[in-house]
Amino acid sequence: MKNKRLALGLAAGTAAAALALAGCSTGGTPTPTATDSGPASLAYPNAFRTGWQFDYPSQANILTALYLTGSGSNDALYSNPAFDDLINKGLTASSFDEQTKYFGQAQEILFQDLPAIPLWYSSLAGGFSSKVQNVQFGWDSWPLLEQVTKADGSPVTAHWNEPENPLIPANTNEVGGGLVLNNIFAGLVYYEADGSYHNDVAESIESDDSQHWTIKIKSGQTFADGSPVTADSFVKAWQWGASDPELLNQWWFANIDGYSPDGGENTLALKVVDDTTFTVDLVAPQADFPVSLGYTVFMPLPESFFADPDAFGQAPIGNGPYQIAPDSWIHDSRISLVPNPSYSGPRKPANSQVDLVVYTSLDAAYADLLGDNLDILDQVPASALATFKKDLGDRAVEQAIAVFQSFTIMEGAPHFTGEEGKLRRAALSMAINRPEITDVIFQGTRTPAKDWTSPVIAGWSDSIPGSEVLDYNPDKAVELWKQADAISPWSGTFQLAYNADGGHQEWVDATVNSIKNVLGIDAAGLPYPDFAGLRTEVNDAKKAVRAAAG
Repeated sequence: MKNKRLALGLAAGTAAAALALAGCSTGGTPTPTATDSGPASLAYPNAFRTGWQFDYPSQANILTALYLTGSGSNDALYSNPAFDDLINKGLTASSFDEQTKYFGQAQEILFQDLPAIPLWYSSLAGGFSSKVQNVQFGWDSWPLLEQVTKADGSPVTAHWNEPENPLIPANTNEVGGGLVLNNIFAGLVYYEADGSYHNDVAESIESDDSQHWTIKIKSGQTFADGSPVTADSFVKAWQWGASDPELLNQWWFANIDGYSPDGGENTLALKVVDDTTFTVDLVAPQADFPVSLGYTVFMPLPESFFADPDAFGQAPIGNGPYQIAPDSWIHDSRISLVPNPSYSGPRKPANSQVDLVVYTSLDAAYADLLGDNLDILDQVPASALATFKKDLGDRAVEQAIAVFQSFTIMEGAPHFTGEEGKLRRAALSMAINRPEITDVIFQGTRTPAKDWTSPVIAGWSDSIPGSEVLDYNPDKAVELWKQADAISPWSGTFQLAYNADGGHQEWVDATVNSIKNVLGIDAAGLPYPDFAGLRTEVNDAKKAVRAAAG
């Protein structure tokens, strides 16, 4: 989830025979299955839900994170040198207009290859209880927890998803963990509700050429354990994050000179000048480098982290507006955040405590919201979209946010490679009635996708050449599917995996029914009990493909 400018050379295409994506287990460790192509391979669904909540307000964020060769969030294992080249040109462009031009051309390639199927842009449909005040959601859909007040002084409660991994910035790339990290850490910059950014820990971030940067931090800042926040706290954290290719966010440091996809100790071109100053040498000029520095992967780490990273991940110590209350993280249930008295930045909490609560379903969370037993809900279930404004009155929230929904088909999936694969991907896209689904299922709180980013992000366009593949066109979809069948006849069921705890069943069912009705094939949703289980399966599949590729 951040700007990445180097292609890592992952030969995903050579592992086409490594996976058989026609079936799926229900979570946990996949089962090896024999295929006609030779040795046993791993079974996974044809496609899986991939939503993207922007980490910082730039098109570069989603385009590099999801589709640049080798990036940690590239769930499709997509690789196209022409796309990579255009993205790199955009990242080093001398003006915003030039950057937008290159990013638009890169999206044209994505429309040809369709590593994922764009579906729609999200609007936040949420709400808050009658017990809280000053509730505001940001451009990225997260509630600004520090602003919320509660007259009776009791803890503010908010809906939450259990993180996929222990809470370590370099290994957290999903929203459950990200929400906690964003509140217990303070970065060099922070983002306002409208997506604008301002200095937090940083005193200044300066460069004469957009390639060689000098960063000065404010003096006298400390972590929640009382240890000092210094320039070395950032440099050591970044070097550690770049050291291990197994870390999900390792690739975020690829725009810094010295980075290697194979990792290694202290490889990045970072230099501590004094306690409050360090320098960063990038591979190439990047004018928007300061904008990206509010993302959690760039947060500082205390010395205690390096002594025992595993233990730290269960009880992280940050430098942000909140700290985790002792022994409050009850996995799959809740976690409590309390104000960090040592934080002196611009995001000081106005409440005494925030309890983040896990629910097994959005319907259960919404019922608690209506009963004033939950204070903040960032996603109304599909079952309540038609009524939530009436139910909540002036406590209902609906606003545009930088969230993009798609489903991904991994490179190497049977029937989805080469010319056959391009035909099938386009056919699937044209078989989905996005306007009907967004109107009926989402009650207009979603907008059919027209590109690969978000209308909330500067540079968005609804007229990129090739975007017509997102139009509902049943006749063309059938024609393309038949052309693909002429190459290799389709058999089996098209499965779309999703996490059942996120309120996705209704739209997944509508999507696969649209595909089934248009193309005349078997298609079905495949639910995983929770988000962590789905992500584990996806990441296991990626590791299997990489292992097969050598």
